[in-house]
Amino acid sequence: MFILENPYVSKLMLETMQKNQFEVLDNSVAREFDYDLNLVKRSCDKIYSNSENSIDWVLNNNSEVARLINICKNKYEFRKALKSVYPNFFFDEITDLDKADISDYPEQFIIKPSVGFLSMGVHKVSSHSQWKNVVERLKSEVRDFASNFPEAVLSSSSFIVEEILKGDEFAVDAYYDDNGKPVILNIFQHPFVSEDDVSDRAYITSKEIIEENLEQFQNVLENIGKALNMRNFPIHIELIKGKEIVPVEINPMRFAGWCTTDLAYYAYGINIYEYFQNNLKPDWSKIQGGKIYYFAMAETPQDIEKDKINFDYDALEKSFSKILDFRKINYLEKPLFAIIFGEAQDMNEINRILQLDMKDFISTRLCEQEPSQALS
Repeated sequence: MFILENPYVSKLMLETMQKNQFEVLDNSVAREFDYDLNLVKRSCDKIYSNSENSIDWVLNNNSEVARLINICKNKYEFRKALKSVYPNFFFDEITDLDKADISDYPEQFIIKPSVGFLSMGVHKVSSHSQWKNVVERLKSEVRDFASNFPEAVLSSSSFIVEEILKGDEFAVDAYYDDNGKPVILNIFQHPFVSEDDVSDRAYITSKEIIEENLEQFQNVLENIGKALNMRNFPIHIELIKGKEIVPVEINPMRFAGWCTTDLAYYAYGINIYEYFQNNLKPDWSKIQGGKIYYFAMAETPQDIEKDKINFDYDALEKSFSKILDFRKINYLEKPLFAIIFGEAQDMNEINRILQLDMKDFISTRLCEQEPSQALS
């Protein structure tokens, strides 16, 4: 069964649901779309949702999926569950930012909400002297994000502190089949502008990235699946590949958020919704090499008054050499201007995309003008 939820459902997902008549939960979001969907009211053992906003419903209607969600969604509980797999990994929990004692922590560490989404509230503390400033910024950010996401998706009641993992960051969309065997549907590499960058601006994939990492990541997912007893379960897992491969977090019951998982379709012709539902496995030996595919997120700056600006979508589109899909987002309601899927000429183009400043595409509107609108 598929669950459609805010903040974004892609056209590809909707068309796939309609074409295959996959079972879709009958909820208010699904009923908003003008598609012939196979709406059902019951739960089942195999569930996929495009958004973690559906977590509350699942927690109340499916005990086994709820067990896995509770382990994965709470980053502190997740670390505890994998302690036997990664016994030397440092982590701790903070429940009161103002009273936290960090004297025994490493000089540098990462702090983020124990229950969080994307890079919301994620901060690198480079020295203990930065702590007070980070706390104030973190509290402000969490208050802002809370207006867009429910408590089960983003919480300000608990934070996890972790050692800084050094290496290349990757993300994997995969599902565990009936026998608990992981099936990888895509591998993304997460490039950054600098060591202090924690944004989710862009992810890339290619035949070379997949071939270099497929076997190793498959082994990691098998170990995690055994530790957590995962079956019939989709995940989006972030990994750091350094001296060893260590998971950063698992996003349960879904693949890459905001339907950015659709990159597998544009790059390799893999419809991840059909692959998951029909227990299909990609034949990676048949994909073409030599090309870099990406999705990029055009984020709305936090310090702007969105109802007083216009955004130049035409200028943004011209910043990319080969667009495969350009999805406008209603920035008045969401924290993004657009999501772009594309094919890059080389890594120089990816680096340029990472450094785009969204404020360059923003203009202050006149009083009589209406702000730019886009379908969400």
